[in-house]
Amino acid sequence: MALENPVLARLERLGGRAEPLWLYTLLTVVELERYPLWAWNEALSRAVGRRVSCPSYRALTRRLEEAVRGEN
Repeated sequence: MALENPVLARLERLGGRAEPLWLYTLLTVVELERYPLWAWNEALSRAVGRRVSCPSYRALTRRLEEAVRGEN
């Protein structure tokens, strides 16, 4: 059984989708470390359509801001 991604599950409960803007919004309203880094990376990977692996929350935030601005 696959482990459920808590970031994607939260977005779904809120009526959001796996898109950069929705992820960025969630990132700004929850405690940053509320969800594990692997879950954020997996959600961002799905949102941008390619594998993303950020080594830190700081890198994740930067990559997510770039995705929102369309700088993939």
